[in-house]
Amino acid sequence: MTAMFVRWTSRKRRVPAYGYQGKQLRDHSSPWGFVRTRRETNTQDVHWRAIMVEAVRVDGKPKQRHVAYLGGITQSAIAIIHQRCWFWDRVTQRLDRLRNRILPEDRRRIEAAVAQRVPRPTKAQYARCVRDRNSWLAGTNQKLIELRKFRSVTGR
Repeated sequence: MTAMFVRWTSRKRRVPAYGYQGKQLRDHSSPWGFVRTRRETNTQDVHWRAIMVEAVRVDGKPKQRHVAYLGGITQSAIAIIHQRCWFWDRVTQRLDRLRNRILPEDRRRIEAAVAQRVPRPTKAQYARCVRDRNSWLAGTNQKLIELRKFRSVTGR
């Protein structure tokens, strides 16, 4: 087995994924009296991608071979607990699928490298995320049930 590690790549976003959406500029031709600019935002967001790679040699030169995309998150979303829970669910799911390719000590090292950039939620935070998601799903399911009843009564 070759050495596996995480490579982080980034790209700047025009608009923050979460938070302030840009500066307001006066524009008298606009029906609202102003326009929002996207390129000159006060806080430009960065999207981070965690990619698992392995070190190999091709023709005697060291190269990085792409193994798997672990997940992506924006800088503004790292502060939101629910987004971190979702991100870590995805990373854990991807690493579980790769268990035949990576050793347990490599997995621990990879998870530690990801946790340096995106902190892992505590058990209490994760339990809150699960509780919030389940209550949201229950409300959504209740609305669907009511909609189905309405459609069956009205024939729509």
